[in-house]
This record gives sequence, structure tokens and C-alpha cells, in this order.
Amino acid sequence: MKCISRGLLSDLVLVRMHGRAESYLAASPAGRAAIALACRREATVPDLAERILSRTIYAQAATRVGPLRELLQNALDASSRGARIDVRMAERGTELTIRDRGRGMTREEVVHDLLVPFRSGKEGEPEVIGEHGIGFFSALELAPNVEIVTVTQSDALRLEIEPVGPGPHHRDFLWTLWTHEPDEPRVTGTMVRLRPPVPLPSPLVSAEIAAAARLVDPHVARIFVNDVLANTARTRMRRVARAAIDLAGTPLGDVVLYLGRGEAVEPEWAITQGGLLVTVRQDAFAGVELGLHRDLVRAIVTAGYGVVAELPVGVPLNKGRSAVAAHARAVVDRAIVRAFERFVLEDALYNRELLRAVDHRLSTVLDRLVHGALAGEPPAPPEPAVDEMAPTLRRRPLSVEAAPPVMPQEQARQPTVAAPEEVVRFAAMLIDAPAFTIVRFDADQREVRQAETLRGVLLAHRSGVLRRYGDGSTAGLSYLAVGDPLAEALWRRLAPSADAAEAAFATASPSQRASPPILQRIGRIELLSTAGALPGVGALAAAMWVLERIDVAISESSDLPPSPIAVHQALYGPDEMAHTDGSGISVNLASHRVRALLVAVLGEGDVAAFSALVDLLLHEKTHVSLASYVPRATAEHGTTFYRRKDLLRRRLLEALASGAITDPVTCLPAARHGLTSVRLPSPEALAAALGESQRQAA
Repeated sequence: MKCISRGLLSDLVLVRMHGRAESYLAASPAGRAAIALACRREATVPDLAERILSRTIYAQAATRVGPLRELLQNALDASSRGARIDVRMAERGTELTIRDRGRGMTREEVVHDLLVPFRSGKEGEPEVIGEHGIGFFSALELAPNVEIVTVTQSDALRLEIEPVGPGPHHRDFLWTLWTHEPDEPRVTGTMVRLRPPVPLPSPLVSAEIAAAARLVDPHVARIFVNDVLANTARTRMRRVARAAIDLAGTPLGDVVLYLGRGEAVEPEWAITQGGLLVTVRQDAFAGVELGLHRDLVRAIVTAGYGVVAELPVGVPLNKGRSAVAAHARAVVDRAIVRAFERFVLEDALYNRELLRAVDHRLSTVLDRLVHGALAGEPPAPPEPAVDEMAPTLRRRPLSVEAAPPVMPQEQARQPTVAAPEEVVRFAAMLIDAPAFTIVRFDADQREVRQAETLRGVLLAHRSGVLRRYGDGSTAGLSYLAVGDPLAEALWRRLAPSADAAEAAFATASPSQRASPPILQRIGRIELLSTAGALPGVGALAAAMWVLERIDVAISESSDLPPSPIAVHQALYGPDEMAHTDGSGISVNLASHRVRALLVAVLGEGDVAAFSALVDLLLHEKTHVSLASYVPRATAEHGTTFYRRKDLLRRRLLEALASGAITDPVTCLPAARHGLTSVRLPSPEALAAALGESQRQAA
């Protein structure tokens, strides 16, 4: 092994600033010292190079994950497609190595690019990320002693870096470049070995590296952490939408949205670039105009799904690679909003598994739109816009400018439980998404099915030709297929209980045609003691016990008193899901969505349905927690409410993760034990049984 050259990192920075790098590297050791001394004498600030070096090393990464991600990025950029990258952490945390099998680095690349900050050898390569040329230097804060072995087809080099002076925040670093005899001849690549001054917590660091790399596409590279494949999450996710990013007339590429659920997929909203984690955002969309977007993302994540926005390599990041650079942030955020809207309009509305988790929010928006249309204020026809991502779909607006308001501004701002903020623009696009199925019959009684928008369904309803599918086959009529949650919610809004009410009225005697009894709010114990013999009451009581366990978990995690859980019948209409009086929480047994969620949880142990119930209880619990000291308008629908709800959610997740409270999902086996049926009683039957019980008691 032969020493090729040696020097201080600050000297390299200094001679580069004075344009004398070539002569410095070609000179003898004594000559290099003389050149560096001459440059210092010429410098206005003698220690400017040391200052630049210190800020480059110690002011870039906010966390330990930053330098590790930078080293992974370098390995990814150097690797061929599908190659293996190995990360190994010593058991005692005394050493960390990252090895790729790329083409290696030449002497010129090591000295001229790697060891000089703000200079990157990746410039001009469109598929790699190398904006700032400081990625490697951030690793020196984590481990000031670094060894790099790099092998090309013709050379093998070993670079050693060690600190000068006491630290941390060493004033300088000494580098030494050696020739090297590789252990495996002709196997190219680069190995970086970090030796931290204080042993790192090995399991934690391994987990951090795996978290940073888990979303890298394994077709790009397979990243092994201590011989365990770390990047398995992307294979369980699918691409659902994309949108172009244009910065001041310069196209930066497309942001791509991925969705997935299952093993290795964290339920969170994440931003990545090149597959490596940039940030996990607690609040995906900021601003009151994106309230519906934010609420839908929360529902999707609560249901156990992970949503990832993959940025193109052209998007500039800050120097710590923890966020989009400030000058491009607004443009990137708008592109992410467009991608998310396309996902909802083109995918979520037709995905039954996903819809189960968020249908109550979308149904609330539908209810607002239908209410405006029935009040004589149908949405104005939008300007047609072609969606390039889905040419087979109908034309519909996909931009802010093309989406007109669906209702007058005063009415649009009226808050609802699930969509309290200004959602006019997004809602206007929802009405032109072909989310419904209309069946028509020809003269030979043959079915003709076609996708229809909410606008088309409303026009058929206002024309008097809309019926529910299964209620006839008359030519010239339009029959709405109600096999999914959104269509069922729409039909109930257009014709609430029309079929059941008409049939009951036609067969009832005059004395029976009096107004049926209404189920008043009732708790589980009273329910069992007064109507326990009614079929389905056992299943309902089990479901209420599950709700009580969820409320207890939320209460314990946030140091709140438990709320009494009850059921009632449609205090504010069939689309209402739950209600609180400021202390107790009552769910609407007449709500189809509530009944579907309870049946799915009891019958199948459905995780998405259970997550939706947790979100529903969190929503009502937030009302309870604010009811005593916040003005009613703010407590119900203001920014304070949603900040509080996020706080309760975070506290619940943290308490579950730490084991401070029992996960309420563990109560499902006990709740389902002994149930022969999960069919729930109707609120009308319950009201009648409770009325009979009261008459007998009197």
C-alpha cells in the first residue's frame, strides 16, 4: 500500500477558492504547504476555509438520519439498476459500513469531487441526485474517522479521514489517499466505513436506516441492512396518480402518488425522492381551502393505508434533504394537491376496500351537493378539461380555474361534521366524477349499464325518471345501482326510505298509519335490561362494548374522563353518524354507514372498519374535550377543533406504541364470542320493543 497524497480538507477548499487546485495537487508535500500558505496570505479572512468546512459539516443535517440518508443516496447513484447495497452495523455500534457495487471512483473523482464541498461529480447526470456536493461531508459530524475503499476496473484506492484537534466540532480534518489491494479483484464498487467516537445504539440506527430506505423500489436497488432486505414496502404499494411540476417554465418532472397497506407499509403520509425518505408530514395539506383533502388523508391513514408522494429528481431539496427548497415549495405542493385529487376522483371512488374507510366523509360532501341541487341550486356545468392520466374516463375539471362553485359562497361555507372548511372547488370536481352506475332497459328488456356522474343522476332525479335498480325494468327510466356506500347514501338522500315507507303505508291499517315510535338515546345496560329478548340486541350490545373500549383508550391516552356510549335514531337525518351533548357520545343506529361498520367489525374483524370507528370516536371525543371552554363555533368546526383532534390522535398512537394502554382492537375476540349472528336490530323495532317494555312496566 502506497501513499499517493495527503493534506488538510481546509487547504483543498482554500486552493480551490483561489483557482490553484491543480498546481496544489501536483506539487510535492513541501510545495503544497507553500501554496496553501500563500493562499492564506492572500485571503481577506484567513480562516475562511475552516469556517466554510465547519458549516458544511455541522450545519446541514438536523438528525442522525440525514447523514445516513446521504450515504445511501450516494450508493444508489453509483449502483446499476437492481444492484445490491449492503449496510452493516457492528453489534456494539462501534462501526457502520455502507457498500455498493458500482463503478467505483478514480483518483480525480476522489480528490476533485468527493473531498471538495459544493462540488459534485454527478452534475449533468439526469437520473442521480447531487445538488449541493455536501452529502458526504455531513457524515463527518456523525463519525469524524472515516475510511473509504473504492475499486474501479483499473485502480483501487483507500481514503482515510481523521479529525485534527479536539472535538466535537473539529476545526479541520486530515485526509490521506493510498493505493489499495482489493480483497476481491475486479469487483468494482465503493465501501464507506464510519467509526463514531461514541458507540451508536445499534438496533436504533439499523431501524433508522431501514426506515429511510424502505420505500426505495427494489428494482432500482436492493438494500440490505445486516443481511435483511429493508426496502420491501414499495412492492406492496401501487401507483394511483401523478401530476407535472413546472417551476417558472422549467419542467421538473412528475410527482407520483403511491398507496398501499400491509406488512412494512407504515400508515402515514410520506414524501420521498429517489425512494429515500425526505419527510413524514403530520398534516398533509395546509390551509382552510384544503380542509376536505386533509380530512380524507387523515381517514385513509387512520384506516391503515400509507400514502407516498415520490418527488422527481429535478425537485430541489434543502441542504439537509429534509424538505423541498423554499423557492420550489409552493409549486411542488400544488402538484401534490393535483395528484391527490386525481387519486380520489379516479381511484378512491371505485375502490370498495378503501371507500369503506372514508365513505362517510365523501358521503357528507355528496349530501351537501345534493342538498344544494334539491334546493333549486344545481351546480353550473364546468368547462370541459381532458384528464391526460385517464383518457378513458369522462371529461371533468382537474384544475382550480376549471372548477366552478357548486353553491353560493354563503351556503358553501356552512360547516358540516366531516367537511367544515371551504371545499367548493374539490366538491365541484366530485360531482363530475363517474362514480355511479345507471341501468337502463331497451324495448327487449335488455340491460344497458353505464357510468354516470352525480350531475347526471341529479338531472335524472329532477326529470322524474330516476328509480332504484331492482324496482322495475321500464324502458325510458334510469335505475340507480346502489351496491356501494356512496350510491346508497345518495339514494337515501334523494328518496329517504321511500320503498319501505310506501310499502308499510300501503299494507297498514288506518290505526297503524300513525307516526312510528322514534328510538331515543339509550345505553348498553339499559338496552339489555329492557329489550334483551329482541333478535339482534346481543350483537348491538357487543358493538357498543367495542365502542366503549375505543373511548376508554382515547380517554386514557389523553387524560380525559370516559364518555357514556349510547345509540339513537336519526337526530339530524339518516346521514348523521354520531352526536355528542358535550359529555356522552351516541351513534345513529339508523345510519347505514354506522351499521355497515359495526357489522364488518363484529362479523369479520375488519381492520379498515375498526379504524373508521376509531376515527369517528376521535371526532366526537374532540367535541367533548372542547365543549367546556371553547366557543361552540370553534369547538365544532374551527381550526382549534382539528388541531385538537390531531393531538388526541397522536396521543392515542403514542400510547399504543409505548404499551401505556391496551390496544382496543384486542377486545374484538371477546366481543364476538358467543354471537350466532351479527345482524343488528332496526331502530324502529328497538323503539317498538322499548315502548312495549315501558307500557308493561307502567
